[in-house]
Amino acid sequence: MINKILNNAINVSLGKQNGKFLADKSYAFDTVFFIAKFILHNSVNNQINKLALKEKSIEYIEDIFQLKKGTAGAVNYFLETINFLEFSNILVKNNHNNYLIKDREILEYITETPENAYIFTYLITYQTFKNDNLLPLFDKYCHAKNVDEKSVHIKDIYKEFCRKSVSINEEGTQWSKQLVKYAFTVLGYINNQNKVTRELVVKDKKLSVSDISLNISGTRTPIYLPKKNDYLQNFNRKYVKYYLQGYLFAEKEIIQTNDIIIIDSVAQSLADLKLTMLDDVVNNNTTSDYEKEQYIVNMVKTRNQSVQHQFRKALLDNNAHRCPICGFCFEDYLIASHIKPYSKCEDTYDAINQYNGFLMCPNHDRLFEGAKHMTIDAISGEIILSPTAANSQDFGNLKGKFIAKTYIQNERRHYLKWHNERFIALK
Repeated sequence: MINKILNNAINVSLGKQNGKFLADKSYAFDTVFFIAKFILHNSVNNQINKLALKEKSIEYIEDIFQLKKGTAGAVNYFLETINFLEFSNILVKNNHNNYLIKDREILEYITETPENAYIFTYLITYQTFKNDNLLPLFDKYCHAKNVDEKSVHIKDIYKEFCRKSVSINEEGTQWSKQLVKYAFTVLGYINNQNKVTRELVVKDKKLSVSDISLNISGTRTPIYLPKKNDYLQNFNRKYVKYYLQGYLFAEKEIIQTNDIIIIDSVAQSLADLKLTMLDDVVNNNTTSDYEKEQYIVNMVKTRNQSVQHQFRKALLDNNAHRCPICGFCFEDYLIASHIKPYSKCEDTYDAINQYNGFLMCPNHDRLFEGAKHMTIDAISGEIILSPTAANSQDFGNLKGKFIAKTYIQNERRHYLKWHNERFIALK
């Protein structure tokens, strides 16, 4: 596949008129990964209409990247990736809005894993540098002894960018510098290079996987919603190095085949779930709240069994294997209890976020479910019972007790606040 990608991109260059080289959104591997999924899912006879998909992409992008609703520029994740895929000869424009998927096999490869999306983005950047005779300069940059030397080399490359790029109209602009930064970020990450600022200042700090991703916390992200970016923690550098070993500038590393296994990403299943849900909304606008709830429950529990498995696994990996209410600890019978039900979540990620749940015994799971008979105070951790439960012989002894503070000193407070309000509303 590596050779196929490079052969397909034989003509890429900073002077290429079709599409656009790396931009603010398309340099990030996760943007390329998720938008490629969106394109494949919505293609008909290997074709897409950009205008028809433009609005549909916004809800998907806001959900996947956890942006505030109505974020200005959200659609650029879609538009800039379209431009980059056209630049890479994956998409071919038939007219103003219609595109043909020229190489579906490569597009499918991109969507197999986030790592593959990075490999693709790296190879396109590498081939562009090669065609524009910039590889020798980048090689010197990589092997410079210190940041001062690197700063000299990056300025030399910047001048070449300004001379050759059709996207740069004037040297010294913020955009012209950022274009170079994006390229150095993509190529530099797997070559263990330094971070580069927007002003092309080379820092002492090395690039990390979050530097080549857009799905990180920022000003466009609501602070109360967690990122679904488990693929950052599970990103397999050795897998990437193994397949890019003939195109790296850093020292070679011997990699064993057992080091290149990819861990499944929950975000991948969620992207598929979100795409199917969007289709359902389009095809059935009259779906009731109850039908929507049952649809999501069934999708998560049956069609995407790995999502439900990951939810319980995350609870087991990050919490004591016991019910916080009573201490019941027979693991096979512990239930992954949601604090906020599927149908009430602002985002599909909430369905698998371990902070939206507890491991509970069967009895207290039923008591806690839907905030009908019990809630847990989001601030103090106090167990609060309904009158019926408080007066019962089986549960009355829980009144006024507290769960361990460690359970609520995190994002669970956001979900428990909803549960508390729901409990009050039902009384």
